[in-house]
Amino acid sequence: MKNIYYNFNKILSYQEALIYIVIGERGCGKTYSAKRLVVNNFLKHNKQFVYLRRYKSELKEALKSGNFFSPVQELFKEHKLSNDNKHFYCDDKIIGYSIPLSTANIIKGSEYKDVNLVIFDEFLIENAVYHYLPNEVRQFLDLCETVARLRDVRFIMIANPISVANPYFDYLNISLPYNSTIKQFYNGLIVLEYAKNIAYREAKKETKLGKLFMQLDFGEYAINNKFLIDNNNFIQKKTRTSKFYCIIIVNNKKYGVWRDYVNYKIFISNKLNNDCNIVFALDKSSHNESSILKPRTSIIFKSLVDHYRLGCLYFENQNIKNNCIEVLLTYFR
Repeated sequence: MKNIYYNFNKILSYQEALIYIVIGERGCGKTYSAKRLVVNNFLKHNKQFVYLRRYKSELKEALKSGNFFSPVQELFKEHKLSNDNKHFYCDDKIIGYSIPLSTANIIKGSEYKDVNLVIFDEFLIENAVYHYLPNEVRQFLDLCETVARLRDVRFIMIANPISVANPYFDYLNISLPYNSTIKQFYNGLIVLEYAKNIAYREAKKETKLGKLFMQLDFGEYAINNKFLIDNNNFIQKKTRTSKFYCIIIVNNKKYGVWRDYVNYKIFISNKLNNDCNIVFALDKSSHNESSILKPRTSIIFKSLVDHYRLGCLYFENQNIKNNCIEVLLTYFR
């Protein structure tokens, strides 16, 4: 069972990066490795860290009973590791701070002058329980600036594979690596690892729970690192016979609607004609002076909804689908 858990050695070898994004299967040791990393960072370099979660409630759960470091305490037998609701300690010295992103705008950068690592745990979420914050990526980047100032700080973002359609991938214009586990962006300032820990997967498949999961859809997520929400239903590139139809705005993003009259299909695409004056806003926040809000009575929009109802509406990629689908569903409720 040795060496089957994730470690940060590979991704942190990209030393020019600012933001490190790790997507790995559930339970493979991402958070465990992060805890080990921050303790070693203090013991070897006398540097501190910030542990970031989205909401106070998430932090409270992660820090309860002062047991944050319990999984790695055995690795540091000569040192006393502990935490309270705001700080992390090694031998009663502060080595880290906990911050909820939801209130990060009130922090003072001067408090974190010795911080060189920020761990953002579970930055991808399922919308069923928690929701992304309004303008969340901007808030995260603001926190990066507040903590780092003119210093070199590494920001490590950890997540299970939930969905590639999320505000971080969208705002930063990043994507998963193809035929590799590592992909760099912005001249190496952002690096993403889509972890493929084969040894861990094989070990997990041999457990009773793993054997059960592999007979269920959940196994592809929990063991094989497939994205939980994403599937290829209604994903298709627009056909050559498609003609531009109109523009829709969903969650403040513009999409082109293309209609294939030959095959009775409609496609929603990033490609659009900005000169088009037929613009439908599907939610209130996207509405502006140039759009028509929730145009239920429009013949053009009715055609879009009918195609969706009949299974003839397609999205050119997963991001577009996930951004549009919930809004479209409201027209059937």
